[in-house]
Amino acid sequence: MDDFIYSVKDGYIIREIAGEYFAVPVTSDNSAHIIILNPVSKFIWEQLTEGKTFDELACTVVNEYEIPVEQAKEDLQDFLTELKNADLLK
Repeated sequence: MDDFIYSVKDGYIIREIAGEYFAVPVTSDNSAHIIILNPVSKFIWEQLTEGKTFDELACTVVNEYEIPVEQAKEDLQDFLTELKNADLLK
């Protein structure tokens, strides 16, 4: 089991605008940018503000959305990779 704790960087808040979710930077850092989130990625983002292991995150996604574990893990890995590539993980 991987004990690495995943968490998003500080300095973002979630806003809903016209039914869409956005992670909006609240700092004046010019490298920060707005992230568009679907309902599932919003849920994961909120979990990442607390910091969780990969298995904890996958379990919360499975419990929340009642999807197969393997699908949750694949989708979660894709989203974490996107966040890492955008330099949004601590």
